[in-house]
Amino acid sequence: MIRKEKTVFKKIIFEKEEGIAVIRFNRPEVMNAFDMETVEELIKAIGRIRNDDDTKVLIITGTGKAFCVGVDITTIKGIHTDQGTKFLKRGHQIILNLVTLEKPIIAAINGYAFGAGLNLALASDMIIASDDAKFSQSFVKIGLVSDMGGMYFLPRSVGLNKAKELMFVGETIDAKEAERIGMVNRVVPKDGLERVAKELAKKIALGPLEPIGLMKKILNQSAYLDLPSLLEWEAQAQEICSQTDDHKRRIEAFLERRKKTLKKVKR
Repeated sequence: MIRKEKTVFKKIIFEKEEGIAVIRFNRPEVMNAFDMETVEELIKAIGRIRNDDDTKVLIITGTGKAFCVGVDITTIKGIHTDQGTKFLKRGHQIILNLVTLEKPIIAAINGYAFGAGLNLALASDMIIASDDAKFSQSFVKIGLVSDMGGMYFLPRSVGLNKAKELMFVGETIDAKEAERIGMVNRVVPKDGLERVAKELAKKIALGPLEPIGLMKKILNQSAYLDLPSLLEWEAQAQEICSQTDDHKRRIEAFLERRKKTLKKVKR
């Protein structure tokens, strides 16, 4: 029997099934703009996933016509206030929690992904977009710099010069262009978005959790490591993985398959 779990918070929905967790922004009336309560619910939900060995992959998506259009500025009485500073610091905690979560994260972009909403998606490990999705580094339109890690993540996906163009102009691009410049992994028809995201999540979930988590950790640091340092990290990770029961089971299964294949070839 497949066990399903669903928790409806005030601003997000948390679901879990077959080792795959889904977090949905659930403020469709404001295009899933997030306020402080949303931020705290996200931190709580990510913490639940971090401490759950049964959860292998996280999908983040939205309800309605938007993934997330960023911060709901009307609820924090201005970015320049103490409340705004506190809000941003808690938002930074979400980004750090996502990057340090040793489980793959797929952002399924179901519509508009603007501002901090786009940067939250960029903090994931893979992005799948519906064919009607729209993207914008819209901060410059309201006289602000890109936040929530945007200036870290965007150059790593599209290159420095393209990131500057997107941030300095703040124009909106469609899903096809986002795929062309490397911002998203793939674009799919809107009615197939969640199915494709879950199919990818299931493929990943079949793999060994520890090696995938370690690879995510090393890859996120690879831009700052020289080759000898990366090779040392690699060796340490390989030693950890080689001691796991999962590795031993997979090696036995691999050798058995090879044995059967060789027998067929010899016939």
